[in-house]
Amino acid sequence: MTSIDLHLGPLRAEGCNIVRSGLRWLCRSGQYCRPNQVVAYCNISLDPVRARLGGPPLFADELELQVAFAPRIGGHISINSSAARGGYLDVRGIDPWDPDTVIASIKPEPGPNDQVDVSQLRLLMLAGRRMTALADAPSGLLPGWHSRTRGWWCDPGEQPVTLLSLGICDATGLVVGEQCAFFEMFEAMPMAAQMVFVPDHPLAPAAPVLLDQLQRTPTQFDAIAADLKGFLSEAAVTSPDDWMFAGTLLSTMRRNPIRDSYNVYSPAGPARLGPADAVLLSLNAEPQTILQHRELGYRVHIMRHHQAAAGPAIREWLAEAFVPVRRSIDDIKRDYEALIDNMARATGARPIILNRMSTSGYEDISSYMPFDAPMSDVLSNVASKELNLMLNDIADQRELYVVDVDAIAADLGGGEHLPDGVHQSGPMQMVLRQEIIKILADLQPARASVRR
Repeated sequence: MTSIDLHLGPLRAEGCNIVRSGLRWLCRSGQYCRPNQVVAYCNISLDPVRARLGGPPLFADELELQVAFAPRIGGHISINSSAARGGYLDVRGIDPWDPDTVIASIKPEPGPNDQVDVSQLRLLMLAGRRMTALADAPSGLLPGWHSRTRGWWCDPGEQPVTLLSLGICDATGLVVGEQCAFFEMFEAMPMAAQMVFVPDHPLAPAAPVLLDQLQRTPTQFDAIAADLKGFLSEAAVTSPDDWMFAGTLLSTMRRNPIRDSYNVYSPAGPARLGPADAVLLSLNAEPQTILQHRELGYRVHIMRHHQAAAGPAIREWLAEAFVPVRRSIDDIKRDYEALIDNMARATGARPIILNRMSTSGYEDISSYMPFDAPMSDVLSNVASKELNLMLNDIADQRELYVVDVDAIAADLGGGEHLPDGVHQSGPMQMVLRQEIIKILADLQPARASVRR
């Protein structure tokens, strides 16, 4: 069968010239590549044609901009060796974007190829907002330390549905994938979409934390910042870790990811996407005890491995300025209901929540008599069962999608695919990812229209 040349294809950003680096290849010449498998990527920059009036450039806060490439059909690929320039030219944008540029050719596998213009590559646009402008790591896929990353894809005439991932590690891998660049979602999801990921650095996305962020006013944030600054200024000893932690915490608390809207560019041109259509959360992010500020009333939940990054002054601040508040199942239910209701009023986003694995398969308790009530306080598998039932109760009354991790793990084999109850294997992530894609397909007809 005759080989087909693969062209960059059109890409447009209003008022900007798109300049790209040389390509970084993720496959070898002669290798078989699946349809929609990312085979290469490049860095890009958006150079204004003229000074932008009325504000900074559209992507001023996203210092990592990249485009990844995938063939629309499967086959053996032959790489155009000149597409990779080598050295810093594969990092720095130097070449104007030319839609007719041929970066490779593909010998399709036998069978009909009825897709429109298979010679044009499918494009995955990537953007990263650094936690600080000093977190500079220019080489690699979405390199560096980011407070938000996102990837989006669409062809002309398509409007992306947006998923915002605010889960901890069990939800993270489903969205960002093994290379943290959304490749698996891109390959598995034929419809237009945008994936947005906000990490738990250092604030974990428990329901009360997200609710506080959603409702927080600028005046309330100023009070939080003044309180933390005052404590650190009076501390006997502070370390660089204290100031780094404080800056990261305040940067996270100042933003409200649920209300975020997004600029995108695409083969069809630029667009403005509204807040996310769906928000992915994890029931594993809900602690039994949460810290509440004694004076200002806001809540924080910081995972243990992130607490280790704090210096001595921050640890003292967390111990003195906050009080631990125990949360019952009913408390967690009320927090979720309040978050869901406020999200519905603020943006209309639908929550998608991963439930918890309720058994490891290794429990050998023959009698529950020795355990005090409520047993959910002392037995994690009992707590997980009660929390899963709680989610089902909420779903009976509110617009809520529950991804049944518990049932899927039991079907695949939790000991092999979810050994610690949180971190999934690759095969299990594939199944969970398909569940999320089905939900997004269900949401797509009802989503808000793109504002151009």
